[in-house]
Amino acid sequence: MKKLFYKILLMAVIIFSSVTSAQAVQFDVLVLPTEVFEVCQNYFCFPEPSEIGANYVIDQLNNTKNINVIKLSDVRAKLEKNQSLKSQTQDMLKTFEQTEKIDYQTLKNLSEEFNVKSVIIISCYAITDRAETRRNLWEVLEISSAFKITYPFSLTTTAVLLDTVNSTVMWSGKFSKTVSDTNGYFLALSQAQATSHLEKIRQYFKNLVAPSISQNVHLRFFPREVRTFNINGKQKLDDTEMPQFRPNALEHMITPEQKQQIEGGDFNYIDSTEELIFDF
Repeated sequence: MKKLFYKILLMAVIIFSSVTSAQAVQFDVLVLPTEVFEVCQNYFCFPEPSEIGANYVIDQLNNTKNINVIKLSDVRAKLEKNQSLKSQTQDMLKTFEQTEKIDYQTLKNLSEEFNVKSVIIISCYAITDRAETRRNLWEVLEISSAFKITYPFSLTTTAVLLDTVNSTVMWSGKFSKTVSDTNGYFLALSQAQATSHLEKIRQYFKNLVAPSISQNVHLRFFPREVRTFNINGKQKLDDTEMPQFRPNALEHMITPEQKQQIEGGDFNYIDSTEELIFDF
């Protein structure tokens, strides 16, 4: 009887150890806003939009079990000690900001330096419907305030999750928001107005963009299995008959254009213009 008890106890310990080991999988991630080195370099001395978004993403992912993200202050401090890698990183982020091309070699160097296998790059720029030139958001606010330009600007945020081991994109998404107020103005004729715009951007990233990015990143590390079944309501199934599994059972619910976007990886676009309204 004692032998049976010890065998059961041993099996329980082994099973518990296996479950604990499986749950202890740790993903170390490096988040890089394209403006990570631009600290207080704009007229208003505001944090750059990509850094605002990155900080919220870092906070939310660090509150997620089994995901660890390095703080931006630690990233800057470490790269200051490696000027060669810092220069490579600056060039890589500038290229991504302008063209969205990815320098995988520099990413591998960063991964070795920070001992990570995944990198998230976050980029933000402002454009108008009159020109496609990508500009810094606070630069736009300064120019529009000086010349009292009243047409709205659109803030576009691009986020991409990269596997630096296999040099592949695990997920990417785009987010867009019109940054003018309810009257169509994007001006800062006083410090209070400028601070109001900053607060709107903070809330936009905190409540919409960062949660979406964090959720998508989490799902890439811990994917959920989705199964669909083909059940014909006109035919009664026998008690012994099982529904037939069909991986593409929901295919008829999307248009060919949507299917092409999904396969192309650019279906994670959110037009948040109407979703976040602030009155100051």
